[in-house]
Amino acid sequence: MEYTKRKILTVTELTEEIRKILEGGFSSVWVQGEISNYKRAPSGHSYFTLKDDNSQVKSVMFKGQSRFLKFKLEDGLKVLGWGRVSVYSPRGEYQLVVETLEPVGLGSLMLALEQLKAKLSAEGLFEVSRKKSLPRKPHTVGVVTSATGAAVRDIIRIIQRRSPGVNVVVSPTSVQGDKAPGEIIDALNRLVVSNLPDVIIIGRGGGSIEDLWAFNDETVVRSVAMCPMPIISAVGHETDFTLSDFAADVRASTPSAAAELVVPDDRETWDTVSHLFARLKNGMFNCLSRNVQTLDEITRTFLQPLRRIQDERLRLQDLSDRIKKNALRMVALARKDLDAMLVRLRPDILTRTHNIASDDLMQLNGRMSRSIRLSLEDFRNRLSGMVTQLETLSPLKVMLRGYSITFKVADGSLVNEAQAVIQGEEIRTLVSDGEIISVVTNTSKTNKD
Repeated sequence: MEYTKRKILTVTELTEEIRKILEGGFSSVWVQGEISNYKRAPSGHSYFTLKDDNSQVKSVMFKGQSRFLKFKLEDGLKVLGWGRVSVYSPRGEYQLVVETLEPVGLGSLMLALEQLKAKLSAEGLFEVSRKKSLPRKPHTVGVVTSATGAAVRDIIRIIQRRSPGVNVVVSPTSVQGDKAPGEIIDALNRLVVSNLPDVIIIGRGGGSIEDLWAFNDETVVRSVAMCPMPIISAVGHETDFTLSDFAADVRASTPSAAAELVVPDDRETWDTVSHLFARLKNGMFNCLSRNVQTLDEITRTFLQPLRRIQDERLRLQDLSDRIKKNALRMVALARKDLDAMLVRLRPDILTRTHNIASDDLMQLNGRMSRSIRLSLEDFRNRLSGMVTQLETLSPLKVMLRGYSITFKVADGSLVNEAQAVIQGEEIRTLVSDGEIISVVTNTSKTNKD
């Protein structure tokens, strides 16, 4: 084959041919996979890889399409994407140009809601410690809702029925649509700047999640959380929940329930006051009745004052007689004791008593002297016997008869047998008038027999 008959393509031409084939064959395709290696470029374009267990494809979603996403892209998220297959010529790689993305198994709105809820919760916007208490009896209630909806009519009707004296200030706004979040924030700010309401109700009637979505907007939720006045969120029906419910100080199941929460029922208050008034009246009557009884008793006590004086005088006379009798009896007993003491203190009796005591003392002195003398003689005899016995047993007496005591010089131990010493060892021998130091030259054992 001649080289002139061959069709030779440049790399660019080959890439362009492949791009035409792929874009022509896959101009509209749905692809399901898991996002990995997600990266958002400074330009706003989103780059990621869609993969399954066996394969992967690089994907791109340009800024114009990314801004319509209701949820945040992240690694590990399973999605269903629609777009077209194209070839990126500089690297010769095919890629999926994504136009639309949907989360698999969970709607995009619900996913966006869960992502935003987790973010705001981590910032502490839903903490119970941040929530303010509702006023017990507000003078003015602010309402942020649609001016033409049923919610505002229900709120005004219930507040006027429960507390006719409470003022209601409505700050109107649209409650659904793309413009609703900004209008809700403006309506809330108008009430805050006016400083009129003591408490604010924000909400609307029921609807789909798309209808209620304005109350899940991040800017609206932050405005509700940062509102300086106590705020009640009443969005939708009892089963509907929005992020504004978590950010508000109190969540009401419906706008009507919010109206019942925000003001007390004057009829119930009047019933409570009537009950308290009845209790107060009964208490006053009981107190007066007890006081009248006490006064009657005091009056009866002072009806005959002379009789009481006479009774007290008789009682005083009786006490005086008893005191006099007791005093006379005590004086008689004291005189009797004094006479007995004077008898004992007569001079002749004292002299006789002194003589008897002197004789007894002399006798005791003689007995004591004899006892001491006998005791000393007994001790002297016993001591003499002990001295004699000590002298008999004393080693010095034995030494005077020629005996001696031998000790080792090294440790001072007693030598009581020949085997206790060795040749060349120094010994010390005590005799009756001194000691002898000697060296052992030989030892022998004596036959006891």
